[in-house]
Amino acid sequence: MRRLNAWFGEHLWATALVSLVAASALIMLISPGRPWWQVLLRVSVISLGGVAVIYVRRCREKRVTGGSDRTVVALEERLRRGEVPEETGEREALERLVAHRLHASRHWRWAAAGMYVLIGLVMVGVALTAEAPVAVGYAVFSAVFLGWLTLSAVRRVRQLRDMAEALRQEKNAGVLRVGEA
Repeated sequence: MRRLNAWFGEHLWATALVSLVAASALIMLISPGRPWWQVLLRVSVISLGGVAVIYVRRCREKRVTGGSDRTVVALEERLRRGEVPEETGEREALERLVAHRLHASRHWRWAAAGMYVLIGLVMVGVALTAEAPVAVGYAVFSAVFLGWLTLSAVRRVRQLRDMAEALRQEKNAGVLRVGEA
C-alpha cells in the first residue's frame, strides 16, 4: 500500500484521474438518470480549480524542500510515520516543509467553518428542491465528509506540531553534542 501511495503522490495526474472517476461514480449513485459522459464532463470542469490548487501547492513544496516530487513524497512518508531523518540535509528539508505547512494551515479552523456553512447551505438547497432519497443521501454524504474533514485536519495539524517539536529537540540535541566535543 505504501508503494501505491508513493506512486500516486509522485504522479498527480493519476490522483486527479482516479478522483474524477470516483466523484463521477458517486454522483451517478446519488443522482441517477444522467448520462455518464455528461457527469464526467461536469465533474472535470468543476474539478479544474482543485487540480490547479494541488499542482501549485506541490510546486511550492518542491521549491521549499529543494527537491523533486519524489523528495516531497519521501518527506511526506517520514512525516506520516513520525520519523526524524538522520541525514542533516533531509532533516533540514523536512523542517522547512513542516514550517511551510504549519504556516499554510494556520487558519484551518476558519476554513473548516466556512466549509461547514457552504455545505450546510447546499444541503438546505438540496433538501428544498430535490426528492427525499437524494436529499437524505446528500445529507449523509455531507455529514460523513465534514466529519472526515475535521478529523483529518486535526490529525494533520497535530502531526505537524509533533514533528516540529521532534525536529527542534533533535536540533537542540545536535547543538549540545557539537558543543560538548
